[in-house]
Amino acid sequence: MPKLILLTPDGSKVEYPLGKDAVWIGRSRENALPIADRRASRRHCRVETRNGHHVVVDEGSANGTMVNGQLVQVRALDAGDVIQIGTTRIFYDRVDPGRTQELEPPDDDEARRERTDLLRLQRTARALNSELDRRRLFELILDHAIDILRAERGFLLLRDEQGGLEFAGSRNFAGEDVEGSELDISRSLAHRVLDEGEPVCAVNALEDERFRDVQSISILGLRSVICFPLREREEVVGVIYLDNRLARRAFGPADMRMLEALGDHAAVALRNARLFARADEARAELEEARERVEALNGRLEQIVRGQSVELEELRGAFRTRKTLDTKYDYAEIIGRSPAILQTLRLLDRVVDSEVPVHVQGESGTGKELIARAIHRHGPRKSGPFVSENCAALTETLLESELFGYVKGAFTGADRPRKGLFELAHQGTLFLDEVGDMSPNMQRKLLRVLQEGEVRRVGGVEPVKVDVRIVTASNRDLREMVGTGEFREDLFYRLRVLQIGMPPLRERLEDVPLLVSHFLDREALRLGGRPIRLAPGVLDLLTAYDWPGNVRELENECMRMVALSGEIVEPDVLSEQIRGHVPVPVPSGKPDEVRDLNALVQVIETAEIQKALRLHDGNKTKAADALCISRFALQRKLEKYGIEVPDA
Repeated sequence: MPKLILLTPDGSKVEYPLGKDAVWIGRSRENALPIADRRASRRHCRVETRNGHHVVVDEGSANGTMVNGQLVQVRALDAGDVIQIGTTRIFYDRVDPGRTQELEPPDDDEARRERTDLLRLQRTARALNSELDRRRLFELILDHAIDILRAERGFLLLRDEQGGLEFAGSRNFAGEDVEGSELDISRSLAHRVLDEGEPVCAVNALEDERFRDVQSISILGLRSVICFPLREREEVVGVIYLDNRLARRAFGPADMRMLEALGDHAAVALRNARLFARADEARAELEEARERVEALNGRLEQIVRGQSVELEELRGAFRTRKTLDTKYDYAEIIGRSPAILQTLRLLDRVVDSEVPVHVQGESGTGKELIARAIHRHGPRKSGPFVSENCAALTETLLESELFGYVKGAFTGADRPRKGLFELAHQGTLFLDEVGDMSPNMQRKLLRVLQEGEVRRVGGVEPVKVDVRIVTASNRDLREMVGTGEFREDLFYRLRVLQIGMPPLRERLEDVPLLVSHFLDREALRLGGRPIRLAPGVLDLLTAYDWPGNVRELENECMRMVALSGEIVEPDVLSEQIRGHVPVPVPSGKPDEVRDLNALVQVIETAEIQKALRLHDGNKTKAADALCISRFALQRKLEKYGIEVPDA
């Protein structure tokens, strides 16, 4: 059976039979064949069976594995081959004295050492080039330097930002870190090499004239010292410092050459490790930045989703009488602002009666919605609802439209036609923009309201009608009466009850609800595609004063949907909305320099009031919207005397 034969320093033999299982060799006692050689790694190599032959495989050892004097990674073994690990030799199957003599030529010790050192240097370069962890790299550089030069201690010192030296690593011949008082070295010598960039080798430092003035040499009692600069692109970035405190002439010229070669490899390895560390830091920063962006995107997504949910909840809540605190469910009227609630509560008292109602409000405020609500919840809800815009027709057309006509009344009247009064019999007739009627039409309308009957154009027979009149105007009829533009008697006939429809600028709190309603309607029209608002869009919409009122907002929502995808971005808003700054800046002469503190107070007061209004007096939410802390908001409230609206 093949075996491994270990020759001990005292000349005895230790035999280990080989079987099918692999045999590990190294410095650790856990190996099947432990060896006491300081150049051996803890698990240095193994011998295993491949295709019926035994082969030796290096386990990535620090100093390499040699077979018959050649450094190998994997090598098939023949009887008599010698495996060399440091100074330890292990024969395969049988001891071959001739092979031993070949490995140890008695007359060429220097050549043997040089060959061994070159093999070690080759192995060292390979190890350094494969290591990118800086701490582990420091240890490898010192371990190999100590091993190649047979030093007692080794230190790696690198230049710091102030130009001094700091310890990067320290090791002793046993492969352990140096600590405590053992860290004492000749810093003067190390600084000299760092500053001059020239290596220093002292065979007996205590008697060397070059170090007569270096007190640390004498204090430490150093015998042999070698210190070599580490260069990176002609710049000295550090030094390798090796010493032996007991032996004189521990280092020589050959050691200087070896350390120079090692230093070149070490400098390259250190630079590669530093570049890798920077790249790793850059990757970490990019990853951190990516995570921050994802977190921000997630937060924005939550904000957008939260806006949609909040708007839907608000809109749904206001469709209930419990939230509105009204007698009837006015689902067609969107809003919960104090102004609109006051209108709806007044509407509660108007609906049940049958007297004429006049709705006063600017164009686009939704006056027809009030008229329809009066009809839908009133006593005539089972009858027809008929509406007409008086400003859209000429006097002649309006007369025939309201009262109807008989056959032959005018050219084209080939058959009789009922007017809107007849069509609205026992129901509700809504006349919008009644203030634009001509004086003659006002007179004829008054006669119908007084007599309860109409006479078709060209006809002579009166027709009895029973209708409830609801009128609307964007002009103040009382002022028109004062100027003679509107009949006073008709005014009192029409304005038995009056409801004021507030403009949208007086109920900006309702903008989010209206936007949600219009977007939902557009989404349904487009097949159910969800439409959401990007951050900042709702703020711009609620900051605008909407001179065109709800009609303008409705058109803007349609425009947003047409120009956007699933998310509406701020850049698709109309220019007047994006550029609107609703801040009442104090007026002044063009060449007058105004007080900045006063301007700041005006702007801050306006924005704080708006934020509190939009968030129902919630200071925390208002502070978040203003991008300040709640404490800072509280100080500004006290400073400017701003009252917080009731929630």
